[in-house]
Amino acid sequence: MSIIDDINASGLPADTRFVRLRASLKADPYNPAQTTEDWKHPVELEVHGALASSTSTRTPDVLDVQTTSTAVLTVADPNADIRLGDRIRPEPADGRMWEGRGALHWQPTLEVQLTEWKG
Repeated sequence: MSIIDDINASGLPADTRFVRLRASLKADPYNPAQTTEDWKHPVELEVHGALASSTSTRTPDVLDVQTTSTAVLTVADPNADIRLGDRIRPEPADGRMWEGRGALHWQPTLEVQLTEWKG
């Protein structure tokens, strides 16, 4: 039995749609022999899972206020193609965007640690 099964048994929505965004590669304008990330044209992959928010920290600065939030995304497919540095957003998009900071293949699921920065 997986965490997704436990959540489904409790009646909570566990099959939320998310989109994994991975930067495509393009020629580096300063060195065309090398490539650089292209976030304007990311490669998208739909994944399904459950998101659990973890912590949120607000850091006041002289010029700005930044909020850092962490969460864990439990994906039903342990072989989902999610890597460090990939970005995750809900589907449909609602303005939230997380960056993958770590992944744990916890059979039969995949646990992805996420961080979101605002400000």
